[in-house]
Amino acid sequence: MEENHGKAFNFLTGEFTAPMVGLYRFGLSVIGKSDGHGYFTICVTKNGRIDRRFVDNTKVAYRLYTSVAGSWEMILFEGDRVALLMQHGTIVFQYLDTTDHVHFYGKLETEKTPFK
Repeated sequence: MEENHGKAFNFLTGEFTAPMVGLYRFGLSVIGKSDGHGYFTICVTKNGRIDRRFVDNTKVAYRLYTSVAGSWEMILFEGDRVALLMQHGTIVFQYLDTTDHVHFYGKLETEKTPFK
């Protein structure tokens, strides 16, 4: 099910674009096929640069699926972009297939005045 309240998320590019300056809360939950080595990394980018990583490095050879989950807060300026990428740079929503599950949310927690 896809929801996009406020239209800040672009499903084609996989990017959330901040509509205003503020403190934003984000969360992700990704379940995907294991590569057999138990290594699965989701990178969070801000304006095209890696800001943080979420890693599942459980080494269990017989696992069919692996998962990564987390939440965080970021101060964003109007127009800042946040996206999820696989470790190798592919947009998560383009890499995963229909048997995988992705939940990604972003919401404005507190409107902030720009500071310099």
